[in-house]
Amino acid sequence: MTIPFKNSHAPRLLVLAGAVALAMTAGCNNEDKKDDPKKPNDPAMKYQAEISRTSFGVPHIKANDEGSLAYGVATAYAQDNVCLMADEFTTVSGERSKYFGPNATRQTSDLPNVQTDFFYRIINDADAVKAAWEAHSAPMKAMIEGYVAGYNDYLDKTGMNNLPAACKNGAWVHKITETDMVKLLRRYAVEASSGQFIPAIVGATPPGQNPLVPAVPPKAGMHPMDPDYWAAMRERTGSNAVALGRDATDNGQGMLLGTPHFPWRGALRFYQLHLTIPGKLDAMGAALGGMPMINIGFNQNLAWSHTVNNSAHFTVHAMPLDPSDPTKYLFDGQAQSMERKTISIDVKGSDGVVRPLARTFYSSRFGPMVVIPGQLDWTGGMAYAINDANLGNNRMLEQWYGMGSARSLDEFKASIDRTVGLPWVNTLAVDKEGSALFMDVTVVPNVSAAKQSACVPAPFKPLAARGLFVLSGATSACAPASDVNAPQPGIFAGTSLPRLTRGDYVQNSNDSAWLSNPRAPVTGFPDIVSVDNVEQFGRTRIGITQLEKRLAGTDGLAGRRMTVAQLQGLALSNRVYYADQIMDDVLALCRADKDSQAADSANACARLNQWDRTVNLDSNTGYLYFTGLWERIMHVPGVWAVPFNPADPVNTPRGLNIDNAAIANTVRQALASSAQDVARLGVSPDSRWGDVQVSTRGTRQIPIHGGKGSDGVYNAMGTVAGTDGKLEVIYGTSYIQTVSFDKNGPQVQAMLSYSQSTDPASPHYADQTERFSKKEWITQPYTEAQIKADPAFSTTTVSRKAVATPNGKP
Repeated sequence: MTIPFKNSHAPRLLVLAGAVALAMTAGCNNEDKKDDPKKPNDPAMKYQAEISRTSFGVPHIKANDEGSLAYGVATAYAQDNVCLMADEFTTVSGERSKYFGPNATRQTSDLPNVQTDFFYRIINDADAVKAAWEAHSAPMKAMIEGYVAGYNDYLDKTGMNNLPAACKNGAWVHKITETDMVKLLRRYAVEASSGQFIPAIVGATPPGQNPLVPAVPPKAGMHPMDPDYWAAMRERTGSNAVALGRDATDNGQGMLLGTPHFPWRGALRFYQLHLTIPGKLDAMGAALGGMPMINIGFNQNLAWSHTVNNSAHFTVHAMPLDPSDPTKYLFDGQAQSMERKTISIDVKGSDGVVRPLARTFYSSRFGPMVVIPGQLDWTGGMAYAINDANLGNNRMLEQWYGMGSARSLDEFKASIDRTVGLPWVNTLAVDKEGSALFMDVTVVPNVSAAKQSACVPAPFKPLAARGLFVLSGATSACAPASDVNAPQPGIFAGTSLPRLTRGDYVQNSNDSAWLSNPRAPVTGFPDIVSVDNVEQFGRTRIGITQLEKRLAGTDGLAGRRMTVAQLQGLALSNRVYYADQIMDDVLALCRADKDSQAADSANACARLNQWDRTVNLDSNTGYLYFTGLWERIMHVPGVWAVPFNPADPVNTPRGLNIDNAAIANTVRQALASSAQDVARLGVSPDSRWGDVQVSTRGTRQIPIHGGKGSDGVYNAMGTVAGTDGKLEVIYGTSYIQTVSFDKNGPQVQAMLSYSQSTDPASPHYADQTERFSKKEWITQPYTEAQIKADPAFSTTTVSRKAVATPNGKP
């Protein structure tokens, strides 16, 4: 233990600890009703875990206590991804500039190290980390301590000289402390809030002072103040999930599909694992790097997945300033000084010498100051601060523990309502009895509809309608309200947030709670939580359309209920939804222009005419022409022949308004420009989609199906241009699972699209990527018998001895 903090919130933490203890004793599972007498349990050991590996390198980790379980998780994860984890600890500690220079960027970010270093030093200052540690219950502290011990022991036993090539003998690879783990958890918590404002926070300086990084006006669509930014972010790091109840499945029990779209690089990569504490926990699925808990998965009784939600998790506050001092703001009629703090980071110069770099940052009662040129400017009369509700969320581990150990859907739901520890994701779940659950219960600033109306200044009201809330910072009446039933000040209580339980289905693809099931719209919540009567994403519409056709028996398949194979087909059919909405009109325009087309447009029309409107590996490259066209016209006013109608949100908007001469001309120009893009990419006319979109593994380029989520592709993929005319996948469908239930318990098939390990020397660097490319789902061993019967089964015990104290006691 390296954080000697005293607990200043003992009464509240006793309640939390009791709640967690109740949740942990509640969840049990299959064969293990007691401690397994065969499992090593040496009292001389501080930590002891059994790690069994099955096919594709999936670890099944069993221990008798929380600390030992986390010790095993850290060991297994480091065996597969130690370099990735070391890199992330360097980031959250604000030390990238020290080792890699101030101007370099990470593989997963275009922000220079100097910006991310100062940002993480701002949000992870000593006081904040201390308070966050104190807020964790005793079992969760034990997990954090166990993870630290497991990671450090791995480094000791392996030796720096024997680490994978990416971090072998790296000066930036070092042992960690509980402090580092708390910093990592806080990094995950703010991913969808402060983490999107890094340049705005680091660049916030009073008028007349030079910012750390010269301020430049944001590009359209690329900044948090742009109305389309948050929708684009959910498309990029979003998800689909479908929960089917007893009235929709072939056997009358629950069935779940989860397809999170997450980065294929960095710590937001998922990792498959199975965690067991006999009598308490037996959950399997996937977790983010450094998480000693299942984030998405199943247990004996239920299964769940998450989708990035539509709620806002922060507010921005416009604060009038004291005319005599731009670092004083007026609040409830009184001038208050901003807090100023000088932060120093170490920076490696071009000469290789490391020198300190210090800057002064300012914050208010709401949080750190932000500056976005032309939108949120710090002037002599006004300044802006961001209030990030998730900086007070220290309940994530507790939340996923409660979910994973739940014995029923009621316990599962109660855990979420009580803890409110999910930072920015919806939850969809099913149980073996056939109930389907949707919950949009996350950390959201408590801004009622009335407060929104009264407190959002007129210039910012259009942004509020798009999910960005700028409130008056002049009065306490406009601060987020507190609810005695919420676990932290300033957020909504869990029981006041959206949910829906059905016997047929619920679904979500990053839209609001409104159309979780269009037969029972979820309405009446403040805009900051969930917006009604707005146009839905293409992925939402194609998901609902396919579900409704299946249940109506109008999809050309037998029956009116869903099988596992049909659910998997929905996930990976690779249909391009918006192509179905506009391609007939595009081709009609092509035919009308046939005799007058330029070569570029004629080529685009020919390829689109041959395209099957999917992004399967054997589809032709017509998709490249389509996506370039759609990207250019999707936001053009008046482009739709049938505009969005809130009374028919699944089927509108649709059709291109090509009878309008201006729209028709815009489409023609977009076709020609798209064809020019394809020509520059250098794609052969005979290429298939699988020849173009790939994931490179060493010298092997594995073909990857799927396409852009913004094109309405359920199997969403994001790419960057490679050096050889290929498109390299960098995010998209990641841990994809289907879970059904029968008399033998959960029946699970899943794939981790990018495979378990980031080490090119590992046998599990590309094995699941190959399976994903072929759409070959992998049956997951869950019970003891299934695990031991796996052809790749192996097992080992990892441990650390207890250290004797002066009185001889461990």
